[in-house]
Order: sequence, then C-alpha cells, then structure tokens
Amino acid sequence: MLRTVLALFVVFACFQGFAAEAYKGPMKLCPTNDGKTIYVVHKDSHEIAVLNTAEDKITKTIPLGNEFFPQGAALSADNKTLYVTGGGYKGQVKAVNLTTGKIAKTVAAGHTPTTAVLSPDGSKLFVCNQFTNDVSEYRLPDLTLTRTIKAVREPKAAVVTKDGNYLLVANFLPLKPCNFPENKDAAIHVASELTIFNIASGATKSILLPNGNGALHGMCLSPDGRYVYVTLVLARFLLPTTQVDRGWMNTAGMAIFDTTQLENESGGYVNTVLLDDVDMGAANPWGITTSADGNTIYVAVAGTSELITIDAVGMHKKLEAEAEKRKSGTPYYGTEVANNLAFLAGLKNRIKLPGKGARALAVAGNNIYVGMYFSDTLQKVDAVRLRPTEIALGPKPDWTPQRRGEIAWNDASLCFQNWQSCASCHPDMRMDGYNWDLLNDGQGNPKNAKSLLHVDKTPPSMWEAVRDNPERNGWDTEKQGIECNRTGVRWILFTEPNEAVCKDIDAYQRGEKPVPSPYLVNGKLSAKAERGKKIFDDPKVGCATCHLGPYFTDQKMHDVNSRCYYDFTSRFDTPALIEVWRTAPYLHDGRYVDMKDVFKIGLHGDVSGDVGDLTDTQIDELVEYILSL
Repeated sequence: MLRTVLALFVVFACFQGFAAEAYKGPMKLCPTNDGKTIYVVHKDSHEIAVLNTAEDKITKTIPLGNEFFPQGAALSADNKTLYVTGGGYKGQVKAVNLTTGKIAKTVAAGHTPTTAVLSPDGSKLFVCNQFTNDVSEYRLPDLTLTRTIKAVREPKAAVVTKDGNYLLVANFLPLKPCNFPENKDAAIHVASELTIFNIASGATKSILLPNGNGALHGMCLSPDGRYVYVTLVLARFLLPTTQVDRGWMNTAGMAIFDTTQLENESGGYVNTVLLDDVDMGAANPWGITTSADGNTIYVAVAGTSELITIDAVGMHKKLEAEAEKRKSGTPYYGTEVANNLAFLAGLKNRIKLPGKGARALAVAGNNIYVGMYFSDTLQKVDAVRLRPTEIALGPKPDWTPQRRGEIAWNDASLCFQNWQSCASCHPDMRMDGYNWDLLNDGQGNPKNAKSLLHVDKTPPSMWEAVRDNPERNGWDTEKQGIECNRTGVRWILFTEPNEAVCKDIDAYQRGEKPVPSPYLVNGKLSAKAERGKKIFDDPKVGCATCHLGPYFTDQKMHDVNSRCYYDFTSRFDTPALIEVWRTAPYLHDGRYVDMKDVFKIGLHGDVSGDVGDLTDTQIDELVEYILSL
C-alpha cells in the first residue's frame, strides 16, 4: 500500500511541475583568485556547485534551501565567503562559509534580489533588488544593512569603481512615457537609465541612455578601472515592424562609460557599439567580463547561445577616431556608431556554443567559462583557440513542454537571421516599455507592448482585439491553442511557425505564474489597500464594471476617452490588472508612468463612474489596491 501511495505521489509531483527541481540553471559564476575553483550558483536547484577547473569536475555542492532561487553572488577577496542573493519576494542574502560549506548568516533583502557586488576594500556589499527598485548596502563582515539606495526601474546589474567612490547601477527597463506627441516634430526618447551613486556623499543621479537602449542585463568594469561595459538591446521602436533585416526592430549592443567622467552631465557615456553582424543578429546579450589584462571583452549572448570576443584596444582606438571627427568639425552624429553594424568588423569573433541559454560568464586562467542556463552545462572556451569544451553540471535535463516553451521564448534562432527572440520585446513574458507599430491593426498607430501573463486566459489579444475570433485564431478550449504565438512567429520573427514549438510556447504561457506585488504586506493587502479595494468595488466609482473576475477584465472593448490623434479607433480591450504594478507605462499608448496620473490627469474610469470626484487621499488608496494585485 505504501509503495502505491509513493508511486502515485511521484506521478502527481511530475504533473505538478516538481520535476523542474531536477534542473540546475547555472546563473552566476564566481572564480577564485587563482582560477583553480569556480563557484557555480544554480538558480533552479537552489545550490552552489564547486567546480575544480584542473579536472573540470564538481567536487561538492552546497544546498541553499528550497524556494531560495539564487540569482547573484559575490566572492570575498580571501575566497572564504560567498554572498548569495535570492528568495524572490522574500528576498535574502546568505553568507556561505566556503571552508565548512555551511550558511553562516542570512539577512533580509528587498523584493527579488539579483546582482551582488563588493566594494574594492571588502567593507561593503551592494545588492540590487529588482522589484523594490533599489539597492541594499550592507556593512561587512557582520552583514548589517546600513542604507537603501533608490534606483529607477528593475536594477539588475552593478559595479563599484576601482577607487571605491561610486556605485553604478544598470536599470533593466525604461520608465518613460512612450506615447508619440501630437507635434510630429517633437522628439520622443524612451530608454533605460544608469544610476550613479556617490558612496561617500550619498548623492544619486541617473543618466538616460540613448533612445531605445534597454534590457540592461550585464555589466563589468575594465581591470584598470577606466571603463564600464553594459550589455543591452537597442530597440528601433520608432520604425514600423515591416521587417527584421539589418536590425530593423532590435539590435544587440554594448554601452561604454568612462569612469573619469562620471560627474559630467553625460555621466561618462562614451557610445554604444553593436554586437551583431550585417546579416546576422546577436540577440539578447547577457553576461559580460574581460580578460585579466583588459585587452579582450567577452559577452555571453543568450538568444543565440554564443560567446563574443571583442578586441577592446582596437575598439577604443576606433571610438577615439570617431570622437576626433566631432572635435575637428567633420559632420558627426552621436548615433552613427550605434547604427553601424560593421563597426566592430575585424575586432570581434563569434563562437557558437553547444546548448541553450548562454548567460553566466567568468574567466579563470586561460579559459572563459559560459553557463548554459537551460542545458545545465558549462562551456569551457580556450582563450587562444576559442574552442568550446562541454562540462556537464548534472544529468542531461529532461525538458518538460513548459521548459521547452521557455527555451523557445528566449531562442533567437526561431527568428530570421537571429535578430530577436520573443523575449526581446517580452522579457520573462512581460513587456519592454516601448510602443511598437505592429501591422496587424494597420500602420501608423503604435501601441504599448503588453505583458503576456495570463494571455491564454484573457482573450481577445492585442489592444484592438484583432485576434478575437475563436475559430480563426485558435482560442480552442480543448486544444488550448494560442494563435497569437503563431502569428507572432510569422510576422514578428519573420519565419514560418513550427507547430510543435508553438505548442511548447503555449505550455510555457499557461504555466507562468504572477509575481507577488511589492505593495503587499506579509503577502496580504495593507490597510491602505483594503480601503482602496472598497473604492474599487464601489458601483458609483465603477472600476469593477470593466475590471472584474479573477484577472480583472471583462475581455471587452470600451471607449474610455483615451484615443489620441494617431489612433484608428476609440475603443480598446480592457487590460487585466494582475501584476499591473510592474507594467508601466499605462494605457494603450503608454502615456502615464505613474498610476496616480491615470486617474488624476486622465480621469480614467470617469466615463462609467465618478473617478473624477475622488479626493487625493481616495486616489492614493485606490492606486495602492490596484498596485497590490
């Protein structure tokens, strides 16, 4: 009887997704000073694997506890302590004693801590908290929280300058209105920002990157401390999505900052160079580091599963020559380099790696190690011959349909010439913060990219509900087909959809779960949000008239006075509100970055209710509730 129960439990666990625990998911690589050991941080198996680089073998593993899901780590200068970040919305930092293999101390962090970096003297640890949009500073060795530093939006990468004076933080997504102004000659600028924090004075400023620079994943400091390199996606969102050739929609880039110029108005910004080739994209660059002498830059490219090497010396000479053109009066435009797909020609190599999901990156000795997130392997690449050797981190993973769908979502090989993946515009199935002029509802009416969380449960799709016919578009409750994926592959990735792959993507979308809001208190609505819920549910206010049900949408079209001069219609699909706290800018044209402005300026909901009669206090309470969903 007991064997039967256990067998049934195993079967049930597999169907419920517990089989995913078998995945490793290498997310961060921390080599020791001598390069003899690399600590591999596994997100999916909640552990640290200790790799002996002489034998290319895992010598032991250090468990971090279930539900920790580590994302970042920093190794102390004496190689005795590894500070690991994780825990999702219950963010934590764990100090791991590498001699004993035990967790020496655990302290609280913000919502979804990602990168961890140490000050050069080892006295401070800085941890980026993605969804509380800040950075925690801890005093070492006692790991005491000393202050919280405000970032802009979803900080995911950081470095401390070599002199220890500045903390530079890469904000993953833009936080700018992205609606096109009625004055067609007026400029629109939407990009992520680099936050520069003066550690001594506490002064903070943020530098807006050039137009379209977003999805800032990786960041590193050159060994001499002079330059900071940041990987990114350069979105050409001002163009209609008629093609992907030559990076028409998205290109892969690397922004460069000069740390000697951080106090300047430009924040030391030098330029953005492209990692693609003229006829082949390098979609979704992720990890970045340099050789010990700084002469070579290494980039892990997640979307194409590649390692790119760049001659840093040659690149900087070429950039200096471009700057001289500007000084000499030769016609020069700051975006020339960022539009030149051949700028790094002859200065870079692209090495195709076996496996999927090149993310983590480290240099140890004469080798570059790349963590292949989905394949649970390391690729060891000889720095001279540039030939990869595979190191297994565990058994070959048996991917479920949902995992295969996640891989496909992040895989640019599904796109014509590898220019982009689904994740280029919808990272983690959410949104990139831009307006795009998709052609399925006409040309010349750009609209804000939507989060695709629960897209399978809230048809119709798109702001104008252009995919609303169940028979034509595949909203078949039995087959569970999601036609927008097939249409997206055909008209956004510009290849013919493979039905098996699309079914896997369907499974990935159906299995995606919302992230708990940072506005919740111990997982529950705050007292302020509870008051806001009453306002939301009040028939006189009318919010729940359209935003109802488990996903807060009636799945219908409404005119809420949001039409602008370039729209072809006044009626738009009611968006779901689950996770709306992370989906700014708001409304179909992305005109508001603050939910309060949706009500105070836009008077949203005043068509069917009395939102305009709410007091400032009531609006604050209403917003608190909505952002808690």
